[in-house]
Amino acid sequence: MEEAVELDRGQMLRERIEGMRRGIASALLRIDEITLQINPQIEADYAVKIGCYENELLQAQIAARRSKRRLALVQARINRGETVDALEIENQLDAELAAWEAQLQARVDDYLEKLKKRTHSEAMIGQDAEELKALHRELVKRLHPDLHGNQSDRERQLFDVAQAAFKTGDLDVLRSLEAATRYLAKRDVLAHATEDELAVECELLEIQLEMTKRRLEQLEASAPYNLRDKLRNIDWVCARVDDIRARIAEQNKVKKEYDSRCHALEEGGHAD
Repeated sequence: MEEAVELDRGQMLRERIEGMRRGIASALLRIDEITLQINPQIEADYAVKIGCYENELLQAQIAARRSKRRLALVQARINRGETVDALEIENQLDAELAAWEAQLQARVDDYLEKLKKRTHSEAMIGQDAEELKALHRELVKRLHPDLHGNQSDRERQLFDVAQAAFKTGDLDVLRSLEAATRYLAKRDVLAHATEDELAVECELLEIQLEMTKRRLEQLEASAPYNLRDKLRNIDWVCARVDDIRARIAEQNKVKKEYDSRCHALEEGGHAD
């Protein structure tokens, strides 16, 4: 009788473990889908619809800052009775604003990279899309480090390849990996575990499941994922673009004012 109860407890623990593993795997799959596929698409969409204007705004801000600083340098030299050397001032401005220019260039490079990915990517639909998800789901169960903490270096490398293939939608690689790792689907590291060991595993999996769910919630609540619906809203996009354009116009106006004052100063006028 006691042996039967012992077996029942062991079976219950194994069922709980299996259920929590499924829950963790499901959350991990969603995290991968968002991180590797959905978010890059959102970032590319944002770059096309809004990012280009943000880059233009940064460029306008740098130009206005440059004009303001140029005015200050010219004023300082005149106040000291020195000759205004335009080339010297421009070289100094280049040096002082190098970090800003580098930031602008990095953003432009990132913008171009996102556009390249967008123009070279094709949405996978139908049976191919379903197969891609099914293969990735199976490989996550077999290879994900969060589900197999004691895996070998080779298994970790296989998982990295699977992640890269899922990100790019490479069905052939995923098919190959699925065939190459079928032996892992049959392993049961808890086959000979005691009831105490199963109970400890349950506790650890409960913590891991909660942490994984929380990680997914945070991912869904943060950018760029939380911009997904907004970018589909034409009114929201137009309002955002209009706001950025207004700020660009204001920076251009500021630059023009500083340039005018600097020119007047160089021609013998006075700056306030």
